[in-house]
Amino acid sequence: MEFIEGMKIEKVVFFGDSITKGTYSVPGDPMPMAIAEPNFASLVQRGLGAETLVNYGCNGISYSPASPVNGEYSLVCTCADGECGDMIFLAAGTNDYGTSVPLGKAGDISEYTFYGAVGRVFGILRQKNPEAPVWVLLPIPRLGEELKNEAGCCLEDYRKALEESAERYDFGVIDGRRLNIHPENPRDKERYIYDGTHINEAGHALLARLILQTVKKAK
Repeated sequence: MEFIEGMKIEKVVFFGDSITKGTYSVPGDPMPMAIAEPNFASLVQRGLGAETLVNYGCNGISYSPASPVNGEYSLVCTCADGECGDMIFLAAGTNDYGTSVPLGKAGDISEYTFYGAVGRVFGILRQKNPEAPVWVLLPIPRLGEELKNEAGCCLEDYRKALEESAERYDFGVIDGRRLNIHPENPRDKERYIYDGTHINEAGHALLARLILQTVKKAK
């Protein structure tokens, strides 16, 4: 993955889930209802000096339509309709884990496995944006991520699938595991990630910093 130093970035496009949208929980909320302002996508836009931000972040979104939550709005079903950009970011996968989308294996062509859905999305976005750098954000830490879902997988299995797929497509990888937030830590929970999954504005600032550091270090 190559980031061209000094390249002019007029438009950045983000595809992702509720975290990408900026949704998070505050004490007393039965579900995530607050919106981070600014969210990490907006902060990345500013940091890159891009004139335009297109953010397709949407609550409940997975890569695969096999998810029982908003499967019809999965990235497989919607990314072809997205705008092109000078730099593309993909930030999803935690909902595939959370809704037990079958992992599958490398080379799958069925969009009803995670590997297959990721390959489908990556292929569509590369075709639509043949010259643009594409960056894949691995899911950030979440509470209980080491537990196996109904498909027999933990979150790390989905991260590894994203890493392997990104390498095949020569997409850049932003290691969300490096976000210095620990949902199991009571202090971090209070400061950054009250519900254990969705980061607040302070968390978005940390995530934007991680993304910008990674992108700007790429050669």
